Order: sequence, then structure tokens, then C-alpha cells
Amino acid sequence: MTVLAENGLDGLSIRHVAAEAGISIGGVQHHFASKDELLVAASQHVTDLFKDLAIKQTQPILVKEGPKAAFLTFCQLLANSGPDTAHGERGTTPSVVWLWFAAQATKPGNVADAFTAAWRETEDYLHGVIVELFPYCDASEEAAYLLALLDGLAVARATEPARMPPIRARSIIQSHFRRLDAHQIADLQ
Repeated sequence: MTVLAENGLDGLSIRHVAAEAGISIGGVQHHFASKDELLVAASQHVTDLFKDLAIKQTQPILVKEGPKAAFLTFCQLLANSGPDTAHGERGTTPSVVWLWFAAQATKPGNVADAFTAAWRETEDYLHGVIVELFPYCDASEEAAYLLALLDGLAVARATEPARMPPIRARSIIQSHFRRLDAHQIADLQ
């Protein structure tokens, strides 16, 4: 993950990963036969870290403040704008890795398939929560819209951290939640 975040896709190589991990090139090649396999593994690692962090940060909020506050926290984490971004100096390493994953996913193959599956899983999760929390919304459209919004914020956090600090991204997400609440109230009247 570090090699990809610091050196980009062009700098991702078996040799660089071996040096960073302090193991032999053969040791890396034993597990990853290609750059694409390294990239899929790095993105899966980011996904696993995110899931662990999401559970750790949303569960206490769920108990204290309820499901809507926990979902808001989840969305902030997905946009890499949670109040506790402990991933690297600028807190953007996961977003940078995900961006390289997305860039490589523009070509057909294993990376594209893994990317599509990961995004489908994320959108399906958002859909399920939106159905429960905002039952008067079109959950399919809202899940797609919300995922696009959060993805765009994560990109901005990774590429323009001065323009999109975590507090600004959180404010944008909170505004979207207020819109969802207002939409729900309007539909009830």
C-alpha cells in the first residue's frame, strides 16, 4: 500500500514491494505474479482496513446516537473525511490507493472485475441502509447518487487536500443528509 501511495502505479513493482516489505523478490512473486495482482491485493487491504475502521467507529455511535448518526459516520469514512483519519500523514493513503485501483480498472481484466464487484457491494450496502433510514426516497437512485458524491469527495481529499479538508467534506455530506431528511418530510405531507 505504501509503495503505491508514494510512487504511483508506475512505481508499483515487485522489486519495490519486496524492498518495502523487507523480503525477497521471489517471496513477493510467490504471492503476486503480476502488478495487477498486487493492485487487487492492495485495494482489498484498503477495503479490509476500511471495514474494520467503520465497525470500530460506527458501533459506539450506533449505540449512543442511533442508526442515522452511525450511517453519517460511515459515509464520512467512505469519503475519507472522518474526524479520525489516521492513514498516513495527510490521511489520504487509502484514497490514493483506491484512485490507482480505479485508474487501472478502466482496462478490462481482473482489476476491473474486482473494482466493479467492490463498488457494487458498497452501493448495495448504501441502498439497504437508505431503504431503512429514508423509506420515502428512491433508494436505488439515492444510493448511486450518494456513492458518486462520496467518491468525488474522496478523490478531492486525495488530490486537493487544501481545497477539500476533512471538515469541508463532512459539511457537504451533512448537507446531503439534511436534503434527504427534508425530502422525507416533504413526502410525508
